[in-house]
Amino acid sequence: MIRYVVAVLLTLAIFGLAGLAIDDAAGEATERELRSELAAVEAAAVDLEASEEVSPAGHPNPRRVVEFSVPTRSLTRAGVDRLEIEPVADDASVARYVLTDGTRGRMILESRLVYCEPTADRTTEIGWSGTKAVRLALRPDADGRPVVVATFPDS
Repeated sequence: MIRYVVAVLLTLAIFGLAGLAIDDAAGEATERELRSELAAVEAAAVDLEASEEVSPAGHPNPRRVVEFSVPTRSLTRAGVDRLEIEPVADDASVARYVLTDGTRGRMILESRLVYCEPTADRTTEIGWSGTKAVRLALRPDADGRPVVVATFPDS
């Protein structure tokens, strides 16, 4: 009888430790995936600024479309509670995120990204999970300088 009790206790301890390891790995996997997605947006924005010019009035603005995936919560992934990209300088933005496991992080993007309107320094807030297209367009700001504007065409 004692053997059975010890076997059950050991099994519960092993499952408890495995659960903690899976939970810890889930946050790290989500953070790694989210940083990869943000790097893809950054690369598209930097390429847009480096290889294109603002179009004259009446002509379409240069664009890039990036498929952006926000991880959903699962057994092996933590979800994303909050994600925002804020323009902080003429040539930089900062992405801030909070995962469902409480992990907080930020990443500097080497491009000034604004949301929807080039003349306002609006923060891009991403409040979905799953995959959506993010459209990046090079448009002039109030001073005529090029700025990358992010929109979500299927919202």
